Amino acid sequence: MAVTLVKHNIKYAEAMHALSSMPQVRDALGLPAGKVEDTINFIKRECIDEEAGKTVPRVVLNEEGQVIGVTALMFIDHNKKSCHIGSWLGHEFWGKGYNLEAKNAILEIAFFELGLERVFAGARKVNIRSQKAQEKIPFIRLGVERNFPQEHSWLEVKEKQPCVLNVFEREDFVRHCTSLEKVEESRESYLPQLLIADESEVAVRQYMNDGDLYEIKCGEKLAGIALLIAHSTTTVELKNIAIVSAFQGRGIGKVALQKITAISASQGYKNIIVGTANSSIDNIAFYQKSGFRMEAIEKDFFGSYPEPIYENGIRALDMILFSKAL
Repeated sequence: MAVTLVKHNIKYAEAMHALSSMPQVRDALGLPAGKVEDTINFIKRECIDEEAGKTVPRVVLNEEGQVIGVTALMFIDHNKKSCHIGSWLGHEFWGKGYNLEAKNAILEIAFFELGLERVFAGARKVNIRSQKAQEKIPFIRLGVERNFPQEHSWLEVKEKQPCVLNVFEREDFVRHCTSLEKVEESRESYLPQLLIADESEVAVRQYMNDGDLYEIKCGEKLAGIALLIAHSTTTVELKNIAIVSAFQGRGIGKVALQKITAISASQGYKNIIVGTANSSIDNIAFYQKSGFRMEAIEKDFFGSYPEPIYENGIRALDMILFSKAL
């Protein structure tokens, strides 16, 4: 099951009107009976608001390209790095898993494209179905009215009645989306990803078929790779870890490293080690923030590489080894 989000267009007006006119949807949303012209005007307003940067409204299509509902990021506040989410599905599409898929898709826009940290999801207390639907989402934080009293008060003023307030946090969403899958087939196709972290193809080919290689996935997409090689029955090395450019800066590397250490611990290892170049300033900070400690320095480790490597204006010469107890 998969959904596609597309921008609003008048061509979707009749389908949207038909779905929103069903009593179950109209009553849940508190909408008055309307005409197709009203939906057309709504679409025009949504397009204007998106142009102004106020909202990100999207029509939800199913696998067959059929309109099944709408979703939107509203009241976007880039200073607070937050917004609110609103969505509805046609009655015939309830209970089929489309709600979670639509939420995943619109939250990717919020967290990965807009760089927001928090997305609020509210519901009127009388709308039990909407509350139940939100409760089924595995990465939502429920009942945050006391944590965000201003947002809750604003929501109740907007809706003119008592509401519940829930929230999606970026870190929870990234953790939910990120997974590791062990590679069982040939590793040749993963050479481009391995070369992100180690620029020497000669060096990479010497170890790429050793140990256990994992795909780092973001949803169904390949976001990176991680290669683990055992040194002993108690120590495993994270020989190579890389996030492809399209997924960098999303927090996926942090979550992937957490999952890697958990896998290593479950396999009975007591210690995990990783090395990075003296020139890799971001990596040095990354590993320390993740609980790794400096263990040793292998001088001139990169001096034998066929081509010199430079990062941050610094030549990579020495390997800094980090370790973490599991």
